[in-house]
Amino acid sequence: MNNRSKKIKIQLPDSILSQIFSKLGLKDLVKTSTLSKLWRHEWQLRTDLNFDLSNMFDKVQELPKSFLLLQGFQSEFVTRLDQFMLHYQGAMIDSIRVKCPLSYEHSDVIGRLIWKGITKGAKRIELLFAYEKNDDTRGFVLGLKPCIFSFDILSGTDTLTYLHLQNCRLAQPVDFSGLKNLRTLVLQVVAVRQNRLEGLFSNCIYLVDFTLDACEFESNLKIISPTLLHLNIVNCKVGILKKKIDIIASNLSSIEYSCNGYFVHKMNIDAPILSKFSFRGCQLYKPVGFFGLKNVATIVIDGLCEFQPTNIIPLLFSQCFQLEDVTFINFKHIPDLNITSPNLRHLKIIECSPLSIDINALNLASFEYSCHTRRNANISVTAPMLSRVFWNAAKREKNPHPFGPITSLQHIENLAMIISTSQVSHSKTMFAS
Repeated sequence: MNNRSKKIKIQLPDSILSQIFSKLGLKDLVKTSTLSKLWRHEWQLRTDLNFDLSNMFDKVQELPKSFLLLQGFQSEFVTRLDQFMLHYQGAMIDSIRVKCPLSYEHSDVIGRLIWKGITKGAKRIELLFAYEKNDDTRGFVLGLKPCIFSFDILSGTDTLTYLHLQNCRLAQPVDFSGLKNLRTLVLQVVAVRQNRLEGLFSNCIYLVDFTLDACEFESNLKIISPTLLHLNIVNCKVGILKKKIDIIASNLSSIEYSCNGYFVHKMNIDAPILSKFSFRGCQLYKPVGFFGLKNVATIVIDGLCEFQPTNIIPLLFSQCFQLEDVTFINFKHIPDLNITSPNLRHLKIIECSPLSIDINALNLASFEYSCHTRRNANISVTAPMLSRVFWNAAKREKNPHPFGPITSLQHIENLAMIISTSQVSHSKTMFAS
């Protein structure tokens, strides 16, 4: 068998052989060592190491989901991973990705993997240890004691630019110094505490993207970074003891925030050049306010159901006077949308149900409207520069006036509409006039 393998090695050019090996999963790469020791050096050509279920096991799709959470299955996964890295003699590793529901019993194996990766110059590391649901309910099945991840193992390394940790328990670093060139940090399904983040922000002097996804906040957080450009705090839960988030970032340009539940985190935003803000939650004005958003040009607000003595929408436009692109989605219990702005250029109102909409925007260029409008709803649009409209009339099939103010708009150049069969005849009359 070895002689035959040597003959194949001689017959195939290195470029073709390298391309063949680049297509193999890790389990198949391990098998090649039983055919020829000469092929072991081909492992060195694989610099992007991806350890996931599909390339470590045969027919993993046929296994029941509960099987993936068994300790024996996890142990077999890390055994194969360890075996591969034991024989791996490549001089360089560009990236490491591990995707398997693993628990704290496997922390040592993962630690050895990361150590070998960073000593060989890894630029990207992804450790995805939660069991992700594949159905429509979204989210993760935890039930596993998280792997322990210590940033001390990354001390002294400056090659890493991307780090994604999922379902890990962050150990308190003793004397952490490293990650000088890290640009993207993603913490997902991780319990975070202020004293575990301070060292990161002080060391990561080039960090531009930071994400907290489905994380539990064990303390108030201060996100202080002069280099951060994009901040995402998404799918987070707010406990009984509502934690506060202070954001101090002189170059921050975008924030995305979303929470699961009625309450949201209280936020103080000090980001003078913040231009884009995306928010999904029930309350905005009381916990966040508009002061930190005064220079925002693009805003998306989803799921708002907040009562204010004065209508919250006029407050938004009067305090955030730079707004040019605005999207309102799924507003609840807000009876009126009164929008007055000389700078607004693009407006979307989606899945809202106000009693009245009054738009006065001299420079509005595009308008998208797709809502379950009430039968007696009143819609008024004053926008002399409006030229592009998307109008979903099918959502108002029983409304005697399903096309709202479209007939009164004189400068429309691009009109897209969704209408039901019963509205066709009515639309012909409208367009004819």
